[in-house]
Amino acid sequence: MTIRLENVSFRYTQGIEGFFGQEQILQNISFRIDSGEFVGIVGPSGSGKTTLIQHFNGLLKPVSGRVLIDHKDITGQKKIPGNIRKKIGIVFQFPELQFFENTVYDEVSYGPRNLKIPGNEIEKRVREAFDLLELDFKDFRDRAPFHLSEGQKRRVAIASILVMKPEVLIFDEPTAGMDFRGVLRLKSFIRSLKNSGRTVILVSHDMAFIAETVDRILCLKNGQLIFDGTKIDFFSDVPILQKANLREPEIVRLARALRQENIPVPFSITDLRGMKRFLEARLKSENSFKIR
Repeated sequence: MTIRLENVSFRYTQGIEGFFGQEQILQNISFRIDSGEFVGIVGPSGSGKTTLIQHFNGLLKPVSGRVLIDHKDITGQKKIPGNIRKKIGIVFQFPELQFFENTVYDEVSYGPRNLKIPGNEIEKRVREAFDLLELDFKDFRDRAPFHLSEGQKRRVAIASILVMKPEVLIFDEPTAGMDFRGVLRLKSFIRSLKNSGRTVILVSHDMAFIAETVDRILCLKNGQLIFDGTKIDFFSDVPILQKANLREPEIVRLARALRQENIPVPFSITDLRGMKRFLEARLKSENSFKIR
């Protein structure tokens, strides 16, 4: 499934709570995301990231420009076709605030039940989603979702998206408000999606998580797309990071410092695992290089 934006602009108009006059949120945004890509969307707070992803499934409509999903223009459609909306799953910040069913099973199975999917197929999908997210089916199915830990709630919310079998998964600040253990578990799950064949779009302020997970980065500032390229090029471009007011990951800074000491750390190394492999190989090949 491809997502293409052509010169998309968006503004909130007077009358919407919290906005006065006409505030330009997105300005002439153009890009294309192809099937199977793993993309990070980054930028300072208020840069338009959440507004942008809401255009992908028609939750918001641009004031100018076009949004095309699988080459179909959805810009002017009052109601987005179900076959398109089903294929794009968005996990917003704090999705657990939208829980309303009494049990975890009913919460996760709500979407498929609405589609009149047979009960045995629904249970199969729920079990598969639970397995992916390390939720024990017998332990969680009859529990009240409101009484779970924050990490468990977030995983239940993601399971409710997975059961819809989306081709595109979008995570908007997925680790917000979670404890350390929950963050680690959720990060591990999102990384595991890399070989699933799905398109994954990750909106996050966590630059280290972005660096170790995605392949391509879109960077917004003040509603404008100021970068679209590989994560290697992004983290090598100090002026762009400064312009976007983003803090580069510790590993990227370490790699730059080592290169300044004539240690040829490849620019492709942007995460801890990559750095560990490089340093281990370096230690084996050069006895003169020592870590003190």
